[in-house]
Amino acid sequence: MRDGVRHDVRGQVGETLANALARDAALASAVPVVSIERGPDAHVYIPDEFLAKMPPLDADDVDKLEDVAIDMGKNSRLASQVTLSSELDGLVAAVGRAYAENPM
Repeated sequence: MRDGVRHDVRGQVGETLANALARDAALASAVPVVSIERGPDAHVYIPDEFLAKMPPLDADDVDKLEDVAIDMGKNSRLASQVTLSSELDGLVAAVGRAYAENPM
């Protein structure tokens, strides 16, 4: 769902943003990348104030992000790389464009 409209998504501490998005039937289209390894996923942009509360990406995480993200920037993450925590309560993330993942 890339319509510029804000949607409330309820997630649980310890789950990924991808799982929280995929569980909400109204937002299922926001997680269009399906990977055997990760399941449903999406390219998301995380605001600086929340990005500072998250661990940095390692080389493997960056490779996975580069495989699917269009217009990747410093605030880009895969929704599967965002583990929800009390520190991220109130997170507002924008869903970015993504390529379909190449299974090869």
